[in-house]
Amino acid sequence: MCNPKLMLILASLFIVSTAQASDLKTESAQINANYKSDLKVCMEFEKSEQADCKKDAATQRQAGFQALWNKRQGNEALPVYQGDLASQKKQIEADYQLMLSMCKELDKATQPTCKTEATNRKKASLKTAMNAPASSDKKAICATCGVVTQVLEVEKPGEGTWMGKIGGAAVGVGLGSLIGKGKGKTAAMVVGGLGGAYAGNKVEGAMNDKKYYEVSVKLDDGSTQTVTFDNPNHGYKQGDKVKLENKQLVKR
Repeated sequence: MCNPKLMLILASLFIVSTAQASDLKTESAQINANYKSDLKVCMEFEKSEQADCKKDAATQRQAGFQALWNKRQGNEALPVYQGDLASQKKQIEADYQLMLSMCKELDKATQPTCKTEATNRKKASLKTAMNAPASSDKKAICATCGVVTQVLEVEKPGEGTWMGKIGGAAVGVGLGSLIGKGKGKTAAMVVGGLGGAYAGNKVEGAMNDKKYYEVSVKLDDGSTQTVTFDNPNHGYKQGDKVKLENKQLVKR
């Protein structure tokens, strides 16, 4: 039967030689994935051999983290964070905890040095983020954000159609025909027709009156934009935090 320890060593050497990972998160995940795979291999051995096989797998895992530390020590540049402290603090802490998790997997003699480097890297990252300008980054993140300053209901007068004018003129002519005789009657009909056309047009226009709703938004850059709705149930009120996307208003 093949030696399980030798099989694990050969497998680990193959995985290390083919690994192309370049960052701590990826390489740590690869080492842990290899460890889980090795444990599955151990389950294929006789029960009497499984304990030694699992111990060898744990040793190989620690060796992988030790090799990762040796490769990174003194050669790893600080990560580049884009933005101010408020936007990057969470990521800085996540990177710090990730490095601490690697430190725990090293031998006891190396762990203090690893933890010291993790702390120093966190301090340097925080200092860089603290010196980054905050205002310009926030504007760049949301240049179209704003707050609703007012909502106005506006009435747009309707316009009569030619049908309204013709209908009104017919009524006007009818009324004009009852006034005067001869030329006076003709004149009355003309005047009645004109007055009826005007009245008919206005009446129909009043029936076509429309209301629309103007929502004014003050953007973070100080400018004001107005979005018009024809539905009273547009859903916006003064004080709402909104954002303009493709000339459409959305809540945020």
